[in-house]
Amino acid sequence: MAGTLLAGQDMTSDLIGVPSWTAMVLLNSWTNTGGANVTAQFRKWKLLNEVECIGCINAGTLTDATTIAALVDAPATQQFHPAVVEASTGAAQVKTPMFYVDTSANLKIQSIPSSTTTLTFHFWYSLDA
Repeated sequence: MAGTLLAGQDMTSDLIGVPSWTAMVLLNSWTNTGGANVTAQFRKWKLLNEVECIGCINAGTLTDATTIAALVDAPATQQFHPAVVEASTGAAQVKTPMFYVDTSANLKIQSIPSSTTTLTFHFWYSLDA
């Protein structure tokens, strides 16, 4: 259960430490952009009961509901977050490109243009919302 402390458990790092990043294992032909760009990664903030995700990734499969990465901590409900899209056409988008985390902890895409070359993101999702 989230937020539960066991007898004798040391919670010092949870209270005063910054959690370490965990690299995302990217799926469906998505790759890290590399260079000076941040790699796709996540970390759980236990006291907030939230997960922080960040990255800059090159496009793979662009079909709606494609899984980009499998995360460790699942939210109670699906949660959508906007994505910054770099598209080869430069055309304005009709729909807002989104990431979402489903209740099985899969990071997925929605409304990503077919001309997308790169997605950049930084968002948080709540585990109990």
